[in-house]
Formats: sequence, C-alpha cells, structure tokens
Amino acid sequence: MNISELLEQGVNLMLLGMGMVFFILGLLVVVIKGVSTLILKYEPAAEQQVSPSGSNRINDDIVAAITIAVERFRSK
Repeated sequence: MNISELLEQGVNLMLLGMGMVFFILGLLVVVIKGVSTLILKYEPAAEQQVSPSGSNRINDDIVAAITIAVERFRSK
C-alpha cells in the first residue's frame, strides 16, 4: 500500500463516520420532536394556581417600621 491508498481509505473512513454521526443526530432530533408533539397532544398544560391577594399584602407594622427607618436615615 502506498501513501495515496492510505489517504484515500482514511478520507473514506472519515466521511463514513461523519455521515453516520450526522444521520444519528438527525434521527435523534426527529424522534425528540415526535415525542414532544405526542406529549403535548395527550398531556394538557398544567394550570397555574393564583395565590390569594391577601397573602402578598405588606403588613402595616412593616410599612411603619420602614417609614421610620427611612426618616431616621434622611435626618442624619
């Protein structure tokens, strides 16, 4: 075997390997998209629960404490 035959075999092997990787990754993308479509078709989206508006309100004592702290900071 001379160098040109070895290079030809190397290039052929490289192209075969790259082609196989490209094919497998493409197949993986198609399978993942298909599974995603099936899941979205049969599994409805979960509804988000709305928390009561009273739980997010700030306590009047906290507002008073913050107000006093700001006034003392500004008076310095």
